[in-house]
Parts: sequence; structure tokens; C-alpha cells
Amino acid sequence: MTKAAMISLSKAFAIVDREIAGISLSSELLPVRKAPGRTIAENQVSRLDLPPFDKSAVDGYAVPAGDDGPEYDVLETVPAGCVPTEVLAAGTAAKVMTGAPVPKGTGKVVMVEQTRRIEGKVRILSPSKAANICGKGEDVRRGQVILSVGTRLGPLEIAVLISAGITEVKVFRPVRVSIISTGDEIVDSPDRLAPGKIMNSNGPLLSALCNRCGLEVVDNSTVADEFAATLSAIRTALAKSDLVLLSGGVSVGDFDFVPGAMAEAGLKMHFSKVAVKPGRPMTFASSCGKAAFGLPGNPVAVYLMFCLFVLRAARRITGQKNHVRLVTLPLGRDYRRRSAERIAYLPCRLTRNGTIEPTEYHGTAHLQALLGCDGLFVVPSGVTELPAGRKVDFISIRGGFE
Repeated sequence: MTKAAMISLSKAFAIVDREIAGISLSSELLPVRKAPGRTIAENQVSRLDLPPFDKSAVDGYAVPAGDDGPEYDVLETVPAGCVPTEVLAAGTAAKVMTGAPVPKGTGKVVMVEQTRRIEGKVRILSPSKAANICGKGEDVRRGQVILSVGTRLGPLEIAVLISAGITEVKVFRPVRVSIISTGDEIVDSPDRLAPGKIMNSNGPLLSALCNRCGLEVVDNSTVADEFAATLSAIRTALAKSDLVLLSGGVSVGDFDFVPGAMAEAGLKMHFSKVAVKPGRPMTFASSCGKAAFGLPGNPVAVYLMFCLFVLRAARRITGQKNHVRLVTLPLGRDYRRRSAERIAYLPCRLTRNGTIEPTEYHGTAHLQALLGCDGLFVVPSGVTELPAGRKVDFISIRGGFE
């Protein structure tokens, strides 16, 4: 494939998926409470029935099965965490709290609001057919798979494991990432700003994205627009990382050395131009269980290419499925563009009536535009006009890629 060949986004995804398949990670056993953010390496099976017993769903009175009398003798009160001592027979009841086991012989629990207590008896004021009982194992059965390999552990997943009696979990080690920001124009401190210089926002952006997504950043460096320096940085990064992320230096300018340095470092170049906007000079190379992504230099493109390509690769390495969450919503007004050669991702906001509208956007250097939007809407390649009301794919900027 020549450097100038532009491929479709779907073809680029297929290439990344194919090449990433050769990267494997070791695993380790961790206490569940210390595993948030990690990805499980084997299916997790519940050790318990949930609920572990028949329990009351409400505060009320347990009454015998088939007994619809107006009044019952109350034998005992059963708080949550305690075990009933009596067996219900005709004409008897037990007061039970929410979450408490119901006595043997219980047919239903009458809500306390539907009763009146009279000394040692309870009177049913408004009969109901609702059982108000959570049956043993109705949520989860012992031996049931509750989380599949490739699941990233968040707060809910941690709680599910603990509730199922699982205290240790086998997880993959984090995907290790090295970040290299290229360019003579970038500086890491305002003290070094001078005419022609700009702050390096791509390095911190990529680092924060990696941290949010559970990737381990092992290095975050900058390199000047020099071939030898770029080559050295790539070789160093490959030695200690699974994925190498470079921003800038991937286009066709006189000082864009990243593709050549990737090849010189022994990486096989798979593509260097993708029909996506922003992000056309997206570059991907791999070799021997390592992969490198050359991201465009402008920060909006860096953000989008990380979400579409890097995060996709990292998820696939750990057995996760496609992470992009698409929602189909109607446009609130007409949209037009001049060129339709590439699929486009454009900042937009959600309106109160459930439509989306493009937001102010000055181009791929306008990072502030992402702060002022709710997400991105997708314009397919080959499409120059979209009328108001046409449904388009929408990706939330907050969690839509995860």
C-alpha cells in the first residue's frame, strides 16, 4: 500500500482488529476491592443464589399461603438479618421488615400500610394479591455467569462480584502505552512560550484519556521535528509499551517524520490516510506484538482518533467488544457541506425536543468546541446535504466511546 492511498474507515478498523489480534496480555489475581478499572480475564460465576433466601420486599405482615382471613395472631417480629423461629399456620402471621427472611408457610406479605395492629393481632384493611416476596435465586442462580471475560470493572461490576460472594478476580494487566508528542512548536510550560510556540495539549489530553480508560501510561514525552530523534523515541517506546501513540508529524510536510521513523524502527506500515474528518492522516503500524498509532497534530483530531482507533485496539486486546455507543436522533435543522469524500464527525448539542444541532466549530484546532457540545453527529461519506428531521448517528462526548 502506498502512503498516498486513502482507505475507508471500516477498512481501517478491520486492519487494526486483525493486527491487534496478535497482542496478548498476562493476567493476575487481585482482591475485587482493588480491581476497579481492570478488565477480567475469565468468566465470573456466582457463588451464591441471589437473593440467598425468600425475603420480604416490604415492611409488612407475612400471612399463610391460601389464607385470606381478615385478622391474624402475630407470632413474632423478624428484623432484617434475623431468622424466623415460627412456622405459619392458618390464622397466624409474622411481622417482617424489608429484606428479612419470611417464615416457612408464607404465601404473601401484606404491606404495613394496608393493616392495623390491635394488641397481639393484625387486621387486614385492604386485601391485595401482590406477593411482595423476592424468591430465592430469582435474580441470580449459584453457578450462573454474572460477568464475561473482557468486562471492565466499574463500581457496579465490583458490587455485583461482591454480592455474589466473589472476593478475588483474575484480571489482565493494563495495556501499557507510551505517548510521544512531536513538533518544534510545542512547549510544556508557559515560561517557554515565544512567537511561533504553542502549549503541548496533546500529551496531557492523551494521558488523561488513557487514565480514564484504564490504560497504563509508562512514558509521556516530546520530541523535536527531527528524524533521528523521532526514530529514537519510537524505539524506546516500543521496548516498554504495547501501544505507542504519536501526535503530529504524520502528514506530508517537510518535517513530518513519523511514518518514515515507524518503518525504520521495524514496524510494518498498514495505512497512513483514512477517509475520516477530522483525522485523514491517521497512521497505523505494527510488528511483533506491538502497535503504533500516528495521530494527527490538531487536538480535536487527536481526541477523535484516540476514541475511534486507540481505544478500540486497547479494548480488543483485553477481549472487550466494540465500545462506541451510537444513538439515532433527528437533526434540528438542515446541514450542508461542500465535500463528501470522507465520513465526518461534527460537534453538536442536544435540544430539549430531542433533536441535535451543530455547534460553533472552527476546525480541528478548536478544542474548546468539545467542551461546549454534548457529542458528535456522523455525516456518512458521499452525503453533502441532510435535511432537518433526518436521523443521524450521535455519540455522546461523555461516555459514548466507552
